[in-house]
Amino acid sequence: MSTNLNLTAEQFSEFLRCITNLKEECNDIDIKDGVIRQRSNDKTSIFQIDMSPILTEDVSMSISDVKKKLDLLKIFAGQEVNLEINTEGNGYFVFSDSFSSLKFMAPAYQFIDNKFMTEDELIAIFNLNEDAIILEHNLSSMITERIRVITTSFNIKAIQVEFAGETAMIKAGTQAKDQFAKFAENITTNVVFDRCSANLGVIPFSIEHDDEVEFKMYQDSNQDISLNTFTTKVGDCDMIIFTRSSLVQDEE
Repeated sequence: MSTNLNLTAEQFSEFLRCITNLKEECNDIDIKDGVIRQRSNDKTSIFQIDMSPILTEDVSMSISDVKKKLDLLKIFAGQEVNLEINTEGNGYFVFSDSFSSLKFMAPAYQFIDNKFMTEDELIAIFNLNEDAIILEHNLSSMITERIRVITTSFNIKAIQVEFAGETAMIKAGTQAKDQFAKFAENITTNVVFDRCSANLGVIPFSIEHDDEVEFKMYQDSNQDISLNTFTTKVGDCDMIIFTRSSLVQDEE
């Protein structure tokens, strides 16, 4: 069976941007029916990207060693691109424009590191209850860019959400405790915490996005854990990143 899809230069650009967001965090990309839903290499994050607006719901393909293949696919940037997916035998897929083509054999699925997750598998891990929401706050591209730059400069892998009564602050500091940054404060919370904090991994703040990032924290009813979502868009593609954080009582 073979599927052919014509992507405009703009659609192919969106495809590259979506894949670029995962290239440092995932070895492989696993697309099922136009959707990516998979864990990061370090298992701390789950990415969900609905690429059906550009790939349609008929597209299913796995791309191994995505970082290297992405560099190859960039040769087609700015061009209208045809994507052929053939599932006969071991399968293959071909990217081509009016000048050149690239053919990749489909990887053996058992060797894919970042396999597709079903919605049921995701819900089993992140069963989000709107009644248990701790806070929600929109982060502009300017703020997420500042978080990315500062965490890179500070050489840290996490920022903090610090709770004080009915408000929260998002901040960061170096391990040597000689440099500090504050990104947002006086965020109204739906749950009252006294001297409590949670660490947020920097992965959701390192992605390229076009809309604000809608950041939500939910309380796990069974343990001192927050379930976090970061929702935004890349072009026409909806993107959500799911993470978990421990809610830790700060020392006096």
